[in-house]
Amino acid sequence: MYLSTNNGTSWTTVNNGLTNQYVNALAVSGTNIFAGTWGGGLFLSTNNGSNWTAVNNGLTGRVNALAVSGTNIFAGTVNVGVFLSTNNGTSWVQKNQGLNAIPPVWSLLVANGYVYAGTWDQSVWRRSLTEIIVIKNISTEIPSAYSLSQNYPNPFNPTTNIKFNVAKLSDVKIVVYDVMGREVQTLVNESLKPGTYETSFDGGMLNSGVYFYRLITEGFTETKRMILIK
Repeated sequence: MYLSTNNGTSWTTVNNGLTNQYVNALAVSGTNIFAGTWGGGLFLSTNNGSNWTAVNNGLTGRVNALAVSGTNIFAGTVNVGVFLSTNNGTSWVQKNQGLNAIPPVWSLLVANGYVYAGTWDQSVWRRSLTEIIVIKNISTEIPSAYSLSQNYPNPFNPTTNIKFNVAKLSDVKIVVYDVMGREVQTLVNESLKPGTYETSFDGGMLNSGVYFYRLITEGFTETKRMILIK
């Protein structure tokens, strides 16, 4: 890794802590610089590259591409698809739902409300940015059991947050229903690792009233009630 402070007239090496020097991708999020490498995963520098720290908790594979949207960082890998971090690389979650056979991802782009993934031999894929970032991993500590918390705030107008625990690697769904039992929106439909997660629900297009949200996963279902007041 090299740094220039004079528009490229001269360059200085800045590799302290960068244990793999095959750097495939760079991205900036605020004052954080991320470097994706061929064999060492992802590295973070908070001081213009003077020092680097590996930030690979939950992230595997060779990092080919990086993209940033606000505080959300996306990493594309050779053999395990796309990962998302919502906490500056502290932890990562796979976001491969919809990809066919998990192709090598060589480029990433965030534009017009979508995340685009350019692949080795399966063309370009896209997924709604709102859909892919709606789930936040707020703790990687393994819970003793599945659980669904009461949304907050409640009553709400128009958005509310929903926290839930995943006890083991599972396919997880959270679905919102109206009082007639009709499905309003699917908030989560992912394979998630053990941990504590949070998602949000926007009822801006709905009428005031009582709604229900349900956590559905392997051998466990729980439903809670929430109130939208406008």
